[in-house]
Amino acid sequence: MRIGHLLTVQDLLILEDAATVLDAARAMTARKVGAVLLTTADGSLAGIFTERDLMARVVVPGKDPARVTLREVMTRDVFSVGPDHEVAHVRGELQRRHIRHLPVVVNGRVVGILSLRDILRADIDQMSHDVQELEKYFLGGPEVR
Repeated sequence: MRIGHLLTVQDLLILEDAATVLDAARAMTARKVGAVLLTTADGSLAGIFTERDLMARVVVPGKDPARVTLREVMTRDVFSVGPDHEVAHVRGELQRRHIRHLPVVVNGRVVGILSLRDILRADIDQMSHDVQELEKYFLGGPEVR
């Protein structure tokens, strides 16, 4: 299965890098998401700010989230993929890199974002489908053509 099959229509949470961490935390809380994307003026991906960034780069060092900008604490080296990447390969990369949020990019522009949870949910759905097909086969259910 390809990453593009997992994308849904979504209103991406994108902020300017001059926004404060407090602005980001409020927006993330309101949208119930764990990451905010930061893009350049032309729409290409400039960075990502996640709950992990909040904890490690703001809370633990004791910085004031109302005064720190996302530019100062965002992750700049963002792992992203195109919609044609295989889910199994991407899942392995996310686990290897210890990251949970995956921007999906086409021609340099962000078209969606997936979480590790989205990918694992797709794995579970596929496994459930496989089990149902095996049950049909072994228990003599109706043939699927």
